[in-house]
Amino acid sequence: MMAPAFAAAGATGPPRSGGRPTTGSGTRFSGAPLWRFTLRRDEQRQRFEQEMEGLTAEQQVVPAGFEPQADGWYWNSQRKIYWHGNTQKYYLYNEATSSYTELAPEVSIDKELRLASDASCSHHGVPREDRHVLIRDLAKAAQALKMPIEHFARPAALFAIYSGHRSTPSSSSSTGGKSRIETNLTGASPAGAAAPATTCAEFCARNLHLKLLPRLSEFKGPWGDEQVKEALRSSCEDLDAEFMASKVAPIGDGCSSVIALLLGGRLFVASLGDAGAMLGSADASAKVALRTEAHTLDRVSECSRISAAGGRIVPTSDGKRGRALLRVDASLEGSEAGSTSTEPAFLHVTRAFGNYRFKQASGSRTPETKIVLLATPDVEVRALHRDHLFLVLATGGIMNSLPDAEIMEIPTRRLGRPRVASGALLQAAVERGAAEGVTAICVFFEWSKDVACQEKPSSAPAVKKLKTEPAGPKGKSLQQVRCRQILVKHKDCKEPIDRVRGNKPVTRALAEAEGILREAIGAIEALPGKNVFTQRCKAVSECSTCLKGGEMAGDLGWISRGQAHPIVDAAAFALPIGHISDILESDEGLHMLWRIA
Repeated sequence: MMAPAFAAAGATGPPRSGGRPTTGSGTRFSGAPLWRFTLRRDEQRQRFEQEMEGLTAEQQVVPAGFEPQADGWYWNSQRKIYWHGNTQKYYLYNEATSSYTELAPEVSIDKELRLASDASCSHHGVPREDRHVLIRDLAKAAQALKMPIEHFARPAALFAIYSGHRSTPSSSSSTGGKSRIETNLTGASPAGAAAPATTCAEFCARNLHLKLLPRLSEFKGPWGDEQVKEALRSSCEDLDAEFMASKVAPIGDGCSSVIALLLGGRLFVASLGDAGAMLGSADASAKVALRTEAHTLDRVSECSRISAAGGRIVPTSDGKRGRALLRVDASLEGSEAGSTSTEPAFLHVTRAFGNYRFKQASGSRTPETKIVLLATPDVEVRALHRDHLFLVLATGGIMNSLPDAEIMEIPTRRLGRPRVASGALLQAAVERGAAEGVTAICVFFEWSKDVACQEKPSSAPAVKKLKTEPAGPKGKSLQQVRCRQILVKHKDCKEPIDRVRGNKPVTRALAEAEGILREAIGAIEALPGKNVFTQRCKAVSECSTCLKGGEMAGDLGWISRGQAHPIVDAAAFALPIGHISDILESDEGLHMLWRIA
């Protein structure tokens, strides 16, 4: 509690009669005697001092939500932390050692660490049931939603993949195919609704941050790792309960998920089902700094839990490899209006959002054993240091198709280009036989050269630093740059017509357009030189600038700030001279830039 600000009076007594008011020192006279303002000010100060006399120093500043304990300690039962009146600091209590550990305020590292992130997805004719979320500035999004998290360190970001699936009916279990490629995208619509039912992946992508942010914004003090982990777990459980209770939940619809929450120098990864994450490091002795473990029946702990909960595990064949499936036999009314299921259902994961039938009790189960499929994620935390290069989030199709070494190698060879790296992961998984839709997110950690953050003591070789936006003459910001580009359109862009080649309609999908640009970037980097760029530009670009002669093909001329699309503009001014950009997406299509001046 702080003392109120008192207005200063311009005089200590009434003005002289018959004279004009004194106006020195910025004082303004409103017509009332100034000595009365002074008297009121003194009365206000006296009342405030009397109120404060009965309060100790601790009582004046005790944070909200803390209850008094012995010896000056205060306890917050919701956050599970202590606060001490003498030190004015927060603490965690370790029961094993009977000691208190101080919770130090978080230090932002946004000046030392910049994030470069993007995603890519491919479905190959399969109905799209995957969704991904990129919130690159979580603090800004939280402020817009009036749930501020300014007490957390920067950068603050949230990345997530929700990989949709359907529990397979017994009639299709003999094929061993995953349900997401056997059923339609949408279930039956609720009674009276004209729109199709919302998929579980779509529901989670739209609502997870709305569950998490209120928890993070509630307590303004320092947060320990366990508190953040619990916020992620409870947010996932509440999200699942809301979806299950909604009238838009198809009976067999569900999704695996992997969620990455970055708060300053701390990375939290929550995983459900077979979607996973890998943290890449430059340290040769520990290339994979983190790898999540899938929730499948290959894990002994999950099998034990399923059996204890009354679930049934059956072996089956899944294409080229065998796997066990979770089975439920209950005849159960679904959450969809008028929908019922009398056939057994099968599922390949042991934890997931949704999947109504696996989370309801049959008549033979007791309330204590009714939950077979959990929506409680495993949450891991890592302290970031300068050896960490990138984070990969991927669906089960990628995690199961590619060896860990290849998942690490692909982004390592494409540092600074998250869209290219994500697409390369998808392409490699499809070539290895991933039949279902696949999605990947790559996040690159670009560390500054000058300031260290949580340096890891090791003898690892120095990490190659990625350049940031170049400065103009004498340190001034650049106002113009010159670039050449290759533009590849797709069927969902603003104008899917190739004006260069006889106004032909463009029918290629987004994933195919990405593949064309990835191949072009690979060829240009394999043989550095203007001729390769010119050849690729004339061969595939659908921008009219590709018709320019010779080495001018694709030349956009001098670009001023704000002249191009915001995404293209930002990339152009961030590129060093002679460098090639990542794949950029605008309403015109996909771009690749080469800065020449």
